[in-house]
Amino acid sequence: MRILFLGEISYGQTSLMRMQAFERLGHEVTGVNTIEPWKQASWVTRQWQRRFQQGSVVDHINDEVLAVAKEFRPEMVWAEKQEFLRGETIEAIRADGAKLIHFTPDPYFSLSWKRTRLMNSAIAHFDVLIYCKNYERKSYEALGKPLVYMPLGFCDQTHRPLPSTDGQWTCDVSFLGGWEPRREKFLAAVARAGVSLKVWGGYWDFLRDGRWTPRRHIILRQLAGGESFRFHRDATLAATFQGGEVYGDDYARALSGARIGLGLLRKVCPDQHTTRTFEIPACGSFLLADRTDEHQEFFVEGKEAEFFSSVDELVEKVRFYTANEASRQRIAAAGRHRCLTGRYAYTDRLQDALGRIKTLI
Repeated sequence: MRILFLGEISYGQTSLMRMQAFERLGHEVTGVNTIEPWKQASWVTRQWQRRFQQGSVVDHINDEVLAVAKEFRPEMVWAEKQEFLRGETIEAIRADGAKLIHFTPDPYFSLSWKRTRLMNSAIAHFDVLIYCKNYERKSYEALGKPLVYMPLGFCDQTHRPLPSTDGQWTCDVSFLGGWEPRREKFLAAVARAGVSLKVWGGYWDFLRDGRWTPRRHIILRQLAGGESFRFHRDATLAATFQGGEVYGDDYARALSGARIGLGLLRKVCPDQHTTRTFEIPACGSFLLADRTDEHQEFFVEGKEAEFFSSVDELVEKVRFYTANEASRQRIAAAGRHRCLTGRYAYTDRLQDALGRIKTLI
């Protein structure tokens, strides 16, 4: 099948991993990186056009998608998180016979700042909507379109054990993800638990100097989602901060190098699993994550992963499994086995989703 893939198909992004998974499944795929025009625009242009959802960048995205579709003549368009695609663009592609599928790996209805007026209008033009957040199902159902539930997953080519002798990646516990007040609270407790902790991700740097700036305040307030927070220094937790986001093999090294990988969910939205749910065990690390119904469906607690419901339980399990290597290794190995046999890889997820789509359109 000829598939036109729209998304952030840049190095290390999960959209690129899913596009490549379609290719590995034997489909003929061409892609349009719909994020690239934003990267090439000036800061002022990005801010203005994102706010008003019109202008040269928005025009460029829609024109390029139409041009590639006209030349490639896809049988299916798989669009990921298309916040600036116009309804008339979708209809023009449909007129040439393509089926149009939309998927977003993020919450959409739950966070107002992840929505756009264009997407609110355009999403109803797609033939099938793929969602991964069960708590948003009713909002998707209200659109009256055929739906397919597809949990998140991992890329077996990227997310695999990648041990390194470089001490940069070695630690007892790692966390890869952005700042949030709850995450700060839990990680601060781990940092003081007598184990080595390393953190990669965005917006942790304020803990080094505790300095307030307008930009920091705007970003952290948005990430906090109404939860209270304060600007302050935390030398112990700041010392665990290794830098910003890492991608590709470095991402796999950061997970593989940790004896325990933390799967801290966000409080700003009621997620029950994320990509790290699968990426951590797929890289051979021991998954220690928030206790949720979905986590417990994906992995057997105490056998394939461990879970926690409080700061005290998190610290207790960190201390136990860093002191009991045989138990840690056994559970980590079983978790990786479950990833491989449970059809959690993107190739499996997409193959299953395509099978469902065929029954709907």
